[in-house]
Amino acid sequence: MESVGTPGGEARIHWYPAAGKPRLVLALGHGAGGGVEARDLAALAAALPGSGVTVALVEQPWRVAGRKVAPAPKALDEAWRAL
Repeated sequence: MESVGTPGGEARIHWYPAAGKPRLVLALGHGAGGGVEARDLAALAAALPGSGVTVALVEQPWRVAGRKVAPAPKALDEAWRAL
């Protein structure tokens, strides 16, 4: 796990490295009602590294801070650009 500073606060990136040399990196974020432990994200993080894809699951700053409600879309975009 890696912490990254953004304008919205600290975000966390949970890395799932590709087996061998990665072909690409796929960054995925959680929805408003869940976190990076969501079943669909966990399934992708488990399956894709075997195909040469490094997966980065991004835990957004508002979740890291313990808030239950996401900020306005503009604030979400600012955090993603910083990542």
